[in-house]
Amino acid sequence: MFILNITYNLEPPIEQEWLHYMTMEHIPDVLNTNKFMNHRVLRLVNEHPDANGNTYAIQFMATKIADIQAYLAHEGAILENKVLAKYGESIVSFSTVLEEI
Repeated sequence: MFILNITYNLEPPIEQEWLHYMTMEHIPDVLNTNKFMNHRVLRLVNEHPDANGNTYAIQFMATKIADIQAYLAHEGAILENKVLAKYGESIVSFSTVLEEI
């Protein structure tokens, strides 16, 4: 199994709105590409006391790395840009691809 992990750091004032948007719009849009079979939403709980904002990871599971590569090459940039355009400088994100061992 392969996992597309997208980590987001966001400012507290937008946290609830962002979480609602992600669960009701963004995640369904990603799953509707038919590249992923499942997803998880996780929140980092041991952040450094001086850290700014809150950190979440959204993981999308795929059986083939080719599905993740196709998503990133096509729909991924469009969907991620929608998130970044909506929240601007209130959010920072980065993506990694993981392989389950």
